[in-house]
Amino acid sequence: MDRFTAQVIAAIAEDSVSGAVEIAEKSAEALQRLARNDQSANIDELRHRLIEVGWGLIRIHPTMAPLVNLVNGVLWTIDDAPTVEAARRAVAEATGDFKRHLRVHEAAIAETALRLIPDDGQILTNGRSTTVRAALRHAQRAGRRFRVICAEGRPACEGRSLAAELAAGGIQVTLVIDALGIALAGESQLVLVGADHLGSYGLVNKVGTYGIALSARERDVPMYALCGSEKFLPPGFVPPGQTRWPADQVWADAPAGVTISNLYFDSTPLAALAGIVTEQGVQPTVGIEAWLAATKLHPGLKQG
Repeated sequence: MDRFTAQVIAAIAEDSVSGAVEIAEKSAEALQRLARNDQSANIDELRHRLIEVGWGLIRIHPTMAPLVNLVNGVLWTIDDAPTVEAARRAVAEATGDFKRHLRVHEAAIAETALRLIPDDGQILTNGRSTTVRAALRHAQRAGRRFRVICAEGRPACEGRSLAAELAAGGIQVTLVIDALGIALAGESQLVLVGADHLGSYGLVNKVGTYGIALSARERDVPMYALCGSEKFLPPGFVPPGQTRWPADQVWADAPAGVTISNLYFDSTPLAALAGIVTEQGVQPTVGIEAWLAATKLHPGLKQG
């Protein structure tokens, strides 16, 4: 791996605030640069480099399915290339298409979510999702008036960033501690959350999402995950274990004998959700299985 690519991966690794879409865009740009500067003698050598960098990206954010789908799509693309030059062009084209699809999906999801957002209601969200942000901004432009409750998303507190972004756009927003966010889910009219990945077993998102889902279900408040298909984890892919973030984010001077487990994500059963808002509309959770099954995992991602 060249030094610049290693530096890019290190910078992405240190990013604990950006959402899955933003991380995926940065990762696509890293693969684009790799293709532009590649000096591989043949396709096998290029494939090896892409797998090495791809796994490097996946391992630093193992809950983020867009990284898996990005690398998966690129690897299938070069398998069809007749020459290494054509393979490089295919990587550049595939990564560019991937970036465009991220934004197209985000816009389509925002349009669908508009039908769910009540006028003069309270909406709760957790942490920071650019897809949720896009949906709320779109609803505001469409004339909806609503209040947003942002759970702050400790310990990285990325919910503060979302609260500031929404407030800067004129949306009425209140930032609350995570425990209060769980409580307020039952007092809201709608819960919208993002996704890092979705599989048949559940929705993986910022820690606290499962608690919010339980609270919302107890009070019959609908909760939807805004999740483009790029966040569907391909069947057969076994993600590496979650990154354990630094303990001092939670307690910088913890006394001896206290063990700190700092994980950012939890898993919410799909049955706890009212539906999944995708680029193809609202999908019932029972309809997700067929969509997941349509994705073919490249052999280069079946080991790591």
